[in-house]
Amino acid sequence: MLEIIDTHQHLWDTSNLNYPWLEDFDALEKRYLIEDYRRATVGLNVVRSVHVEGDPAPEHVVDEVKWLTQIAKEDGMIGAIVAAAPLEEPNVEAILEQLTESELVVGVRRMAWHRPDNQFYSSSELIEGVQRLEKFDLSFDLCAHYEQLPAAIELVKATPNIRHAVNHCGGPDIQGGRFQPWADHMSELASFDNVHCKISGIVTRASENWTKEELKPYIDHLVSAFGYERLMFGSDWPVCTLAAEYADWLEALLWAVQDASDGEKRKLFYDTAKQFYRIDG
Repeated sequence: MLEIIDTHQHLWDTSNLNYPWLEDFDALEKRYLIEDYRRATVGLNVVRSVHVEGDPAPEHVVDEVKWLTQIAKEDGMIGAIVAAAPLEEPNVEAILEQLTESELVVGVRRMAWHRPDNQFYSSSELIEGVQRLEKFDLSFDLCAHYEQLPAAIELVKATPNIRHAVNHCGGPDIQGGRFQPWADHMSELASFDNVHCKISGIVTRASENWTKEELKPYIDHLVSAFGYERLMFGSDWPVCTLAAEYADWLEALLWAVQDASDGEKRKLFYDTAKQFYRIDG
């Protein structure tokens, strides 16, 4: 049975940490703990996960990592952490020093996705912050939707020494049927050898009653652009549950790549993630 490393897992405990964005998502505004994740993945052979920051309030970014590090020690599922950090702020190095006290922290994410400014990723302050990640040997999880991809391309051009992981397929507007210019922008991002991409987060970008066939052209394009060597599976759990259960999304992706060889599937679901996020075991 195919072993899976899930590169986009979230947990959050609203009783201890503050996640301001959850106020807009009633269905998600509750605790999601490792036991819940274990239940969601029963029988799916998910062997390790990469926890991606849940966009906590700025004063809780270090607390989130401490909490997750303890969970990883007790449970063993979490093999790497992508932490939150205000990279555009001048004092970010002090925060990065605190975050990297945990050996599990291998990357940082600073989201553009929910920002009204589609040029956030091309701002000089953010670019300088991403450049600082090299000092700490950290990768960058790039989370932008299709309208923000031109700025993301500028960020990648300015940070050639940083390994980037594009989150959620670059946020295509599947529901609106917009394939271009998303496809060209993703092809341009794929032209940089230091850029990988997660196949994740697209069930929530599709129609309410989405189908596998609706998703497949977007997945096919990413396979063509990045190859299986630079693609990684991500569940985006529990956010994905707004549109699909974990197993339903996994089934749809397996259907979309059914013609791939066993070796290619192993790269997509395990090998590439293990290497990119430096997961032991």
